[in-house]
Amino acid sequence: MALIAEQTKRLINLHGWLAVSLSILLYTVMLTGTVVVFSHEIGHWAEGKTGEAGPLSKPLNRHFQRLAAQVPVELQEDIIVGEGPNGTLRFFFGSSQVRIEAGRSIFGRQFLVDPASGRVVKAQAGLLEDLGTGIADRALEDFLVDLHVRLHVPGRWGLYITGTLGVVMLISAITGVLIHRNIFRDFFVTERPGDRVVSIRDRHNLAGVWSLPFAILLSFTGAFLSFAVSLGLPILAMVAFGGDQEAALEAVIGVPVIEEPQPANLANLDPIVAEAEKIAKAPITVINIHRGGRADAIVETFHAQAPGALRGTSLEFKGPSGAFLGHTHLVGTQASVGSTLAELTAPLHFGDFAGKTSRLVWAALGAAMTFTIVSGMQLWVRRRHDDPFWNFAGRVFSISTWVVPLAMLGAVYGYFLTKLGGNPSLWTARAFLLALCASLLVAAWWWVAPVKEQNKRFGRILAVGVLLLPILRTQTGGLSIGEALATCSLDVLFIDALCVLVGAAVWAAIRSKTGQVSVA
Repeated sequence: MALIAEQTKRLINLHGWLAVSLSILLYTVMLTGTVVVFSHEIGHWAEGKTGEAGPLSKPLNRHFQRLAAQVPVELQEDIIVGEGPNGTLRFFFGSSQVRIEAGRSIFGRQFLVDPASGRVVKAQAGLLEDLGTGIADRALEDFLVDLHVRLHVPGRWGLYITGTLGVVMLISAITGVLIHRNIFRDFFVTERPGDRVVSIRDRHNLAGVWSLPFAILLSFTGAFLSFAVSLGLPILAMVAFGGDQEAALEAVIGVPVIEEPQPANLANLDPIVAEAEKIAKAPITVINIHRGGRADAIVETFHAQAPGALRGTSLEFKGPSGAFLGHTHLVGTQASVGSTLAELTAPLHFGDFAGKTSRLVWAALGAAMTFTIVSGMQLWVRRRHDDPFWNFAGRVFSISTWVVPLAMLGAVYGYFLTKLGGNPSLWTARAFLLALCASLLVAAWWWVAPVKEQNKRFGRILAVGVLLLPILRTQTGGLSIGEALATCSLDVLFIDALCVLVGAAVWAAIRSKTGQVSVA
């Protein structure tokens, strides 16, 4: 019995120290993850996208053939056809190039085309990653996703950090299960009134046990997504392919090795699009053409989820003939349990496998996990209130719980305020940093104020800022409520409503006597 008690004590220490040592980063990743669940809706909301059919639903072959004739064959190794900003068609023609400072990349030309008239709205040349992320209308969505995926740390280091945080969260979730002596009772625990340690523990246990299965799922899939490419592929390449990552990738995904380099014209894309959408039972989101202008060209189509499907579909067609070759898989050339599990990782992590229903559930559980991190830190600090170091650490964490969402809110304001005449791709990130610094300066100015008073002040700023977002959106060129209703722009209406609900919830929480959003 003593051994069991000693083991439990060690597990409690492991559970606590792991979470506390990385509490701010864990909180940031969980909070951003809760927001990023609605990244596509946020992107449509920020862009003011209507509910009308996208440009890929219209004939595109004549535009493609005209542009392909203007581009050298050398730049048709990798071709991307997709949706650009403001309802345009995006055509990218490129080829792999070697850059000493960043390894292998794709350089090419990009055209944004009016799908109705065929007029080239904008033509650019550069690296694919620069041209793709430089689309102003997607600046806010791209920024929020990158903040969650890699904390805006450059290169693979950001993925290493978030992958490590996923492992830490997984260990914390497992140890949380082991140290709960009455885990089933805690599913229905009633919070004891007051602002005592037991009250904080009740809130922590209640949020923790309800989100426990989700925490295990989310931490595992998050760690997998971070480490699979950043660490797994380089190790595989180093061990089995002499460091050649491209060869390792081809071995994993099963790229055909038979080449037919002789020139050949590409088949009409419009019948391919029609057949692909019929097979997938879902609209096309992106078209990739590999080895364009050659006899071995492959047209790969990517589709959104069909009704009742857990994930999207990708199909392959023979380039010169347009013949259907079959479904593509993330791992290997044939359907397998391993490939299916790998393909389900991203939908299960981001919760986009059942439309808005699953995303709402994922957002609610993500909010519960975020609260578990906050209440866990509250509990840890309260039990060590006599230690000056932990009082200081608790104050720092309390400030961080407000600074992070305020900085994210600053990024949203920066995007909208520079959308019309500035450079939102640049100023979204700058506004985040400016809001971060401003929040820290305000926190330093309010340092001597009681923590509860700080929470109320920061909470008022956050609540008002979120409530004003729908007004800011409409005043910077966004759709009005009437226009959104007329064009069935449900994502615009949805995020507007969510802003009102979140702002009102924060305001109500800081006005309640027991509402605690941060460490007290």
